[in-house]
Amino acid sequence: MPINTTKLSVIVATRNRAHTIAESLDSIAASLANAAPIDAEIVVIDNGSRDATSKAVEQWATGCPFPVRLVVEPRAGLSVARNRALRTAQGELLVFTDDDCRLSKEYIYELLRYNASDVEPVLRGGSVELGDQTDLPITIRTTKTRQRFNRHTDPATHDSIVGHVSGCNMAMRRALVEKLGLFDERFGAGSKLESGEDSDYLFRAYLEGFTLEYVPDMTVFHYHGRKQKPVGYKLYRGYSIGTGAIYAKYLFRQPKLCVPFCWDVKKSIKEVFCGKNLFFPMIGFSFKHKVAYAALGAVKYFFISLRARPWPAVAKAMAGRPAQTSAQ
Repeated sequence: MPINTTKLSVIVATRNRAHTIAESLDSIAASLANAAPIDAEIVVIDNGSRDATSKAVEQWATGCPFPVRLVVEPRAGLSVARNRALRTAQGELLVFTDDDCRLSKEYIYELLRYNASDVEPVLRGGSVELGDQTDLPITIRTTKTRQRFNRHTDPATHDSIVGHVSGCNMAMRRALVEKLGLFDERFGAGSKLESGEDSDYLFRAYLEGFTLEYVPDMTVFHYHGRKQKPVGYKLYRGYSIGTGAIYAKYLFRQPKLCVPFCWDVKKSIKEVFCGKNLFFPMIGFSFKHKVAYAALGAVKYFFISLRARPWPAVAKAMAGRPAQTSAQ
């Protein structure tokens, strides 16, 4: 007997992954098959690839027992691609993962088990483990404790929300999307703000009163391929820019969410006096770097908002909402 008869859409945004996308899709198909019988589809958004990614997906789809929807979205940006997927997907339960990740065999089964017990929409994610142990130990989350909170029961700050659920391991019902709207296209890989589209969506869900939940048994394996210190530094630079932009977006609407920036400033001052990197010495990224790039992200956010639509953009930024674009 199936755990849940809700139609499921697994969404993957991809770019220039012709030689590896089949491995990610294989893991999705295997996880879906493990939860069979199930009404499911796989939605792949080719976000302007310059290689043969679309052709690779088309060839792979011929042997897949589940419907595969391939859409080419030429506008760059992870948020743009995910929004295109939301307009394309037919499922009532939506799963987001990345093209360098692989779902565990039990992932879909566990997701359906949790979803079947929900009495309200939940934004849920699970553990992210290294797929290749020679990669830097970054962009992972291996906590073994289930964590669940919402605005009505638990006050939260930026640091307790960001990373609670990762964009490469994120699931929600369409009812939640219909309430929150699309992803803010100013954020995310491929945008000028470089990251933060998943964190922004978590903030919005939290502020609307939805429950956020992390469950360790919904696992994806991340083959991110970053092995060298400069590459790790660049990644955290982008994360910090996105974080600063989120601080700017929510500063006036929910200032308590931005308190961790003050903590980072204090720690950066401590670094100056002690002469040590107290944040991430493995990649040479310190609290001083984190604060500086967050400040840059905040400045970028306001300039982007001003250029988009001057005065309405300022008013909406102060309210913590994006300007009137396709992102909301």
